[in-house]
Amino acid sequence: GNGYAAPAKRNFGAPGGYPGGTPQSMKAELWGGHPKHKEGWEMDLYLTYGAAFGLIVMALGFAPDTSIQAWAQGEAQARLDLKAQGFDKFEFGTHYNTTSSNEAEWEKFNDKAIKPGEDDDDDDDDDEDDE
Repeated sequence: GNGYAAPAKRNFGAPGGYPGGTPQSMKAELWGGHPKHKEGWEMDLYLTYGAAFGLIVMALGFAPDTSIQAWAQGEAQARLDLKAQGFDKFEFGTHYNTTSSNEAEWEKFNDKAIKPGEDDDDDDDDDEDDE
């Protein structure tokens, strides 16, 4: 012939194939050997997973749109509104879709968070005296 051997039919245990016609592993029950009754922790786990899933869906569903397209749309609308009011001296790099009260709140936060002139590493000086 062609130099290749014909594939041989494999017989598993019996002349016609599997003894009994079906392998024993195909008759096995899925997850066999494990308890079939509900255990005490399972309902807590399912409730926790359900609550976590609900919280994640709500958090992602009500999250603000922070895409660059959403910001650009708001900025363009603010500039169109200012242009309709007669303002025409727009500067590159200046954001017109902000409220001044928001900036004042950030300045107040910044002043509270960073107090120049106040030394915050006083405890480091105490460690040097102990040596």
